[in-house]
Amino acid sequence: MQQYRDTDYAAVSAALHAREAKLLTQAMAERMIDAATPEESYKTLLECGYAPLERCTLENVEHALSQARRELYREVSVLVPDKRIIELFQIKYDYHNAKLALKSKRTGEDVSRLAMDCGRFDAQKVLRGETSAVSAAMSRAMAQAESEAGHSGDVRMAELLLDRACYEEMSALASEMGSTFLKDYVALQIDAVNLRTLVRARRMGCEDDVFAAAMLPGGHIPAGQLKGARGDHLSSLTHGTPLDSAGELAAKLLDSGGGLTEFERACDDALMSYLQRARRTPFGPEVVAGYLGAKEAEFTAVRTILSGKIAGIAAEDIRARLRMSYL
Repeated sequence: MQQYRDTDYAAVSAALHAREAKLLTQAMAERMIDAATPEESYKTLLECGYAPLERCTLENVEHALSQARRELYREVSVLVPDKRIIELFQIKYDYHNAKLALKSKRTGEDVSRLAMDCGRFDAQKVLRGETSAVSAAMSRAMAQAESEAGHSGDVRMAELLLDRACYEEMSALASEMGSTFLKDYVALQIDAVNLRTLVRARRMGCEDDVFAAAMLPGGHIPAGQLKGARGDHLSSLTHGTPLDSAGELAAKLLDSGGGLTEFERACDDALMSYLQRARRTPFGPEVVAGYLGAKEAEFTAVRTILSGKIAGIAAEDIRARLRMSYL
């Protein structure tokens, strides 16, 4: 049941639609790719509100992106009438940190530099395993993952428990908000994860128990049907959904092999294509989700382009790695 009025989002929707003018466009991305140096490439981002950089190194780029992400969530959280929509996008960072905490505890490795400090909960507390500092659902998942890793010694299976808990929290949060758009967006993410899992597991000859544990519930495509699907049957499961093209590519990969680049891009583009519906919505939670998703995609594009420029990767290879943009 819808628990909000669309007009509750009138002010924030107007503000975010206005901010869309500063999003990285395809033309700007092309300019970045064609720039002579990484520093010249980065200058384009000043038009999007990024902080200046003296030297364009991987470390400095990551710092700039982290700062931009923190500012994004801080600024939008002040505007929205319901902060749960922000949390929907932050959950994945909490569980990323939970995986790091698990790894650190098992190996003794210092993982603090890999932590993401833009989740719902304090990253350092999550790294220290302070379950009292997180949600009840996440606390249970961290305890189960630790138990699994301690019992079997298999960190991979423990991480799969955290992945499942992450998407279960996202699904529950979207349902609590009563937004069909958000519920369908989370379900689409789950379908994309499961489709990727299917392709990778079958190509790697993954054990059945690991494969089954990796498949997530909560998508529009039943995980049980997807597990054994190939060829035309696989294509039929994704036909008429945003993952239509990705499903056809997955079927070809499982039947004939080949590279994963085009398939991975099709999965990501399906999610962006869904979010683009928010551009045609005057006001509502859709606009907030669309903008947050657009910015997250922008951060990924910036990292892809600048890391490629720094590494001296050819322009056409960088272009091949880029995904669909929001604008």
